[in-house]
Amino acid sequence: YDKKNLEISHDADQPVKFRIEAEPIGHGPWMLYQEITVHPGESFRHRFPETFQARWIRFTANHDCSATAWLVYD
Repeated sequence: YDKKNLEISHDADQPVKFRIEAEPIGHGPWMLYQEITVHPGESFRHRFPETFQARWIRFTANHDCSATAWLVYD
């Protein structure tokens, strides 16, 4: 998959900071990929570089909210 895309949104009424962490080999360690802030009513869109590799990706938020992280690999 050389086209890896991400979209993050949430339902909070305040900005939410997300940590995007990747685990490239399947059994640790987790590495910080990026921290981003998503404002209310907006979405964050990102295309990963072609060289990005991860077995697992996790997302954490600094506020309680319902959030969606949508990954599309083509």
